[in-house]
Amino acid sequence: MATQYYLCTQCQKKYPTHQKLFDTLYEFSKAAPEDCLACGVVRELHITLDFPLGEGESDFKVVSAFLPDKLESWLGEEEEEVTFYPFLAVLQRAGDRKQFCWMPYWHVTGKEAKFGQHAICLDHRQFESLVGQIWGKARDREKEFELV
Repeated sequence: MATQYYLCTQCQKKYPTHQKLFDTLYEFSKAAPEDCLACGVVRELHITLDFPLGEGESDFKVVSAFLPDKLESWLGEEEEEVTFYPFLAVLQRAGDRKQFCWMPYWHVTGKEAKFGQHAICLDHRQFESLVGQIWGKARDREKEFELV
């Protein structure tokens, strides 16, 4: 279970979000967090994730969060509209400079957001490697079309 809070970079005061993770990430993807109410300095969004297979629970600063420009929707069961929200969040383990790309997703039906079953978390270099491979393949295909 993930928990989230805002942390002041100056006075270290923690502010719980009192929101669901979906709402917190959605808002963070659209605007920077408000400044600290106690000292006026910028706050950071932190989340605590519990990873299986020995990784354990870890506290991460959310460096950035993104959604696609266009979200996909379709009619689900009972003819309700379902919208897919695939996030890309760049995380940095608290006390460390190493960054990770975390990709949680939700299916939203009406006002209910259902968390996806599997959200991958990749080392930043692994993620860049995958994206680089995508761009490499796209360039190869463009070259093939130029030859035809």
